[in-house]
Amino acid sequence: MATKPPTIASLVRTATKSQKLYVENTSYILIEDDKDRIVEYFTRLSLPREWTNPEDTAEWAQEAIDNVKDFAFELALMDGMTKYLERNLRKIKWHISHPGEPDAAASAGAVYLIFEAQGEFAAFRIRRLMNIMRNTETLSALEWGTARELLNRCYRDYRSSVQLVTMRYLEALLGAADPADAIAALQGYPQLMRKHTEILEGLRTEVEEIRQTLAVQPDGYPLVSPPRYFGGDLLDATSWKHFWGDVGTMSDSLRQHVGLGI
Repeated sequence: MATKPPTIASLVRTATKSQKLYVENTSYILIEDDKDRIVEYFTRLSLPREWTNPEDTAEWAQEAIDNVKDFAFELALMDGMTKYLERNLRKIKWHISHPGEPDAAASAGAVYLIFEAQGEFAAFRIRRLMNIMRNTETLSALEWGTARELLNRCYRDYRSSVQLVTMRYLEALLGAADPADAIAALQGYPQLMRKHTEILEGLRTEVEEIRQTLAVQPDGYPLVSPPRYFGGDLLDATSWKHFWGDVGTMSDSLRQHVGLGI
């Protein structure tokens, strides 16, 4: 008799207990490969203020990164993933409007958990898209357009988190809490942002290397190299430079406020 898969409700509920269960449950649902269940999972997934078991951690399952179909499938999953990411942004905004509640350490800890999850999830999504690119030699114009849009969303979503955390939340917390307490509570933030930046910048380099091995087959036309620039997307070198300029400025502001020269 086949084992009945866990309900989405149980997966979402236990995912709030530790980083390990969050990663394992999210990996499980993606490996299961049921589009409707994946969308429902992310639609309902919500990070807690703090992990019940904070020391219980895990790495993303490689199979969850490798188990990809095509860009159309990833685009279909985006509906649920976007709801999850937007829910995280709303939680950061709640902390902006309630800075330092119940105290600076608890507030900064809750936002740190969300910020960490946003950066890790961006890298996770990009790696899934890169695997589709690696397994494809020739794309249709629609497939390449979808790939570019999905990659751009990953980076834009991350930048939205950076903007909220390093500008509005930082200002709100420093204005509401004792400055010394606020600065002490924010000590881990510059290192976390530097880690995210190095990972995401490295992935962007890998994406460009893969792009150069691909071809696009427009309807009725010969094969062409996948173009980088369409309306300001981040695969274009100039747009990418501006993107990291924005992120770098916000990162510098964070380091200066926290008092770390790293």
